[in-house]
Amino acid sequence: MTSIGERIRLARKKKKLTLTDIKNLTGLSTGNLSELENDKFMPSASALIALKKTLDVSIDWILTGEESIEGHLPGIQKAENDEESTHYFIKEAESTTYLLNEDEKELINGYRKLDEEKRRDIKGFIHVCLQNTYSSAHEEQEDSLNVDRGI
Repeated sequence: MTSIGERIRLARKKKKLTLTDIKNLTGLSTGNLSELENDKFMPSASALIALKKTLDVSIDWILTGEESIEGHLPGIQKAENDEESTHYFIKEAESTTYLLNEDEKELINGYRKLDEEKRRDIKGFIHVCLQNTYSSAHEEQEDSLNVDRGI
């Protein structure tokens, strides 16, 4: 599995761009770009957006190496009977109702005002955050089991 830095480098090289070219196109310093490609730190949101546009890749691909969220988030599935569809639905009981606090309402209202490209960026960011949360929770659960087993 490739890292974020490796994917950035791969996309840059496929476009036949140097670090200086990326600097000139994005405004990111060559030092920061080098550190990103060498996995010294995670790219900021603004760096991800600039790289996405310059390298012609999705933020989801930069962060995960995958293009689609299908099957990677619990409860989210691709709409059935529609091979070309990019529509997803949340699989919940039909009678489930969610009460939203003011922060959640503000987020949803703001999301609805975004264009499709920015919505995909937000979804990719949330996907990575959830993936990290699930990974951390799984590791904690494994550590707890190992302690219980005396390992």
